[in-house]
Amino acid sequence: MLLYSVGRNLLWPVGKLVFRLKFRGRENLPEGGVILCSNHKSVIDPAFLAFGLRRQVRFMGKSELFDDHGGMIRSLLYGLGAFPVRRNTADAESVRRAVSVVREGGILGIFPQGGCVPDNLPLRPKAGAALIAQKTGAGILPACIYCDGPVKPFRRTTVRFGRVIPPEELGFTDGSRTELRRAAQIVADRINSLLEEKHED
Repeated sequence: MLLYSVGRNLLWPVGKLVFRLKFRGRENLPEGGVILCSNHKSVIDPAFLAFGLRRQVRFMGKSELFDDHGGMIRSLLYGLGAFPVRRNTADAESVRRAVSVVREGGILGIFPQGGCVPDNLPLRPKAGAALIAQKTGAGILPACIYCDGPVKPFRRTTVRFGRVIPPEELGFTDGSRTELRRAAQIVADRINSLLEEKHED
């Protein structure tokens, strides 16, 4: 989308300078459809992830972002390719959109925690990303955003992309809730492993 490309190209130099951004593992992005899963430290995390990848990321965002901030913000989010998901509900429309993004060869961005969570709290994943992987047969690209403390201007931030988790490693057989929760934890464990690398090259 034009707005996404223009915004990324304009903001990338500023973001790199202000947040001292470093990227690791960008070569792990595969061709075709994939589900990008990352921890969620701050509201600017989607921009950090987008700066690190050459292709557009279609992010799922909580519906409150679209409903509670007026038409201008809603139009901006849609213009950037994001779409809403109603948390803690069976949001069939959001699932349909997410599946469509992946099947059409796009990058679907999901924060498995469901919102911003401080670093001192455990990463408790929801099963949405696992559900989309199960429905599409796509792999999951784990990523992490690491900063010593809260993300702040001029404090170094490292964005690290891990190796894709193929669907075979997620152990799908019947798509039960237990199976999806187990797969979601596998993704969370991989993200935690990336976080442990901190700023290492």
